Amino acid sequence: MSAVLKRDTEEEFLSSQQLPPDKRGVSFEALFYRQLQAVTTKIHATEDIAEIMLESSQDICKLFNADRLTLYATNEDRTAIVSKVKTGLNTSRDLKLPISPQSIAGYVAMARQFVNIADVYDDEALKRIHPALTFLQEVDKRSGYRTKQMLVLPIPDGDVLHGVLQVINNKSDQPFGDLEIEGATQLCKTLATAIRQRMQRAEDGARRKATKYDGLVADGVLTPDELTRAVQRAREDAQPVERVLMAEYSIRPAQMGPSLSKFFGVPYEPFNTARIRVEALQGALKREFVTEQGWIPLEETPEGLVVMCTDPEAVRNSRIVPQIFPRTSKFAWRVTTQTEFDETLEQLWGGSDAGGSVEDMLADLSAPMDEDGEIDASESAAADNELVKFVNRIIVDAFNQRASDIHIEPLPGKAKTGIRFRIDGTLMPYIEVPAHFRQAMVTRLKIMCDLDISEKRKPQDGKIKFKKYGPLDIELRVATIPSAGGVEDVVMRILAAGEPIPLEKLGLTTHNRERLEKTVSKPYGLFYVCGPTGSGKTTTLHSILKFLNTPDTKIWTAEDPVEITQKGLRQCR
Repeated sequence: MSAVLKRDTEEEFLSSQQLPPDKRGVSFEALFYRQLQAVTTKIHATEDIAEIMLESSQDICKLFNADRLTLYATNEDRTAIVSKVKTGLNTSRDLKLPISPQSIAGYVAMARQFVNIADVYDDEALKRIHPALTFLQEVDKRSGYRTKQMLVLPIPDGDVLHGVLQVINNKSDQPFGDLEIEGATQLCKTLATAIRQRMQRAEDGARRKATKYDGLVADGVLTPDELTRAVQRAREDAQPVERVLMAEYSIRPAQMGPSLSKFFGVPYEPFNTARIRVEALQGALKREFVTEQGWIPLEETPEGLVVMCTDPEAVRNSRIVPQIFPRTSKFAWRVTTQTEFDETLEQLWGGSDAGGSVEDMLADLSAPMDEDGEIDASESAAADNELVKFVNRIIVDAFNQRASDIHIEPLPGKAKTGIRFRIDGTLMPYIEVPAHFRQAMVTRLKIMCDLDISEKRKPQDGKIKFKKYGPLDIELRVATIPSAGGVEDVVMRILAAGEPIPLEKLGLTTHNRERLEKTVSKPYGLFYVCGPTGSGKTTTLHSILKFLNTPDTKIWTAEDPVEITQKGLRQCR
C-alpha cells in the first residue's frame, strides 16, 4: 500500500472513530480489523513482551480511540498484578495491585472477566459489578488526570492468568462499544499466545525464535541446528524459510504441513490435483486480491466453508472472509504451505502470465462499432489481439476447470452474451460478454475452425486444433446454430486425448473387464453404450476398438465427428 493511500486510510479510520457506533458503517469495521491485524502482526514479530507493548501501545490506543492504556502482569506467586507498560503517566514506579476487588484491574484478574465502565467515579455502577469494588482515586489526585471510561480485560491462557489489559478514556467521551470489546478480546488472546511462547522459550533456555517449522524438529525431519541455519540463511538472502528448506534440505510441502497445523492449531490442507474451480466461490474474487490476502475459499462442506490460508490467525483476525461471504455462518480454516497455495492459485485462476483475470481482459476489450452496435470490421489490430487473447483465455479456463463443453449463448438486442461451462454434467456460469462483442467472438471461433464466416443462417460444424492458437495441445469440436433474434449459438466440446486408452487402464475391475472382453470378442451382436455428456462413451468405445484392432481384422467405423484416431481403423464420418 502506498504511503498516500495508507495515510488516507488511517485518516478515514480516525475520523470514523468520532462517530456514534450506529453510524460508523461496515467500512469502519473493515478498517478496524485491518488495524487490529497490523497490531497482531507486530506482536508476533517482537521478541520481548515489554518491548511488544512499548512498540505497540500507541497503535493500540489509536485502535480503540483511547487516551491511555496500562498492561499488568501477574507476579511470581500470582497474588498480585504489576504494571509493566503505562502510557501517559509521568512516573517510573510500578503499580502493584492485589488480585481482589480493591481495584478494577485487581477485580478483573480475580473474576477472569472483562468490565466496561462508563465512569469509574460512579460508585453505584461499581457496586453493581461487585459490592466491594472501588476505584483507586489516589493516582488521579497525584497526577491531576481525570479517569472516566475504562475497558479492562484479563489475559488468560487456559487456567493460567498472564495479566490484565486496561484501556482508559475514550476520546469520544462515550463508553467503549461492542466492536472495541471484541477487538480487545482478540488482542488479549494474541497477547496470551505471545506471552506463553516467550515464557516457554525462556524456560527451555531456547534463544531461537519459535517458528512454524519447529514441528519438523519434533518429528525428526530436521535437527535444531539445521533449522536454525535455514532460518538464518533465509534472513540473509531475504527469501522465505520454506524455499530454503525445500532447496537445501529437500523438505517436501507434505512434510511441512503437520508442523504448520500444530503451530496454527488448524488442519493442514495439501494441494489437490482433482480440485475444480467453483464459480460461486472463486468467481467473485480477483487473482490479485487472493494473492495479497493469502486465502482461498475451496468448497462448501457440512463443517462449513473450507478456507485455505498461509496464515489462518491473521486471516481470521482480519474478519474479511465473513464480509465477503455474509451468508455463510461457519468457516473451516485450513493451513497450507506457500508452495501449495501458489499451485492451487494457478489451478483455479490459471497461469499468472495469462494476462490477468478474465474480467480484466474483458474490460480491456474496446473497438469501434457500427450503427447496429456490433464491432466494426475495420477494428484496430490492437483490439483484434485483445479479442484473440480473450477467446483463448475462455478455452484455457474451461480446460483447467475440467469442463467437457463450452456454451456461448447470445441474446438478441443489447442483452449480454452468456458463457457457461459444463462441469461434471452440470452447466456452470462463467462470464457474461457485452452484446457488441458477440458477433466478433463467433467470427473468431469460425476462423479458428475454418468455417464460413459469411454464413449465419445455417448450422455449421468444425474442429479447432488449439495448439495452433494457444498453449494447450487439445482439440475442440465446434457446432454453430442460428437462434432467435438473428444470433448464433456456439457449443464447443473439449475432446479427449487423441490416442485411445488401453482397456486395462480404463479402471474396470478384473471381473468386469473379463466379461467385457468376452462380450465384444463375439463376431455378432450389438454392443450398446449410453451415458450423459462427458461420461466417457467415446473413450470407452475406442478402448474397446483398440482391443479388437489387430492386423488380421478389418474394422470400419461411422463417427460424426471423428474425435480419436487409430491406426488400422477405417474411420468414416
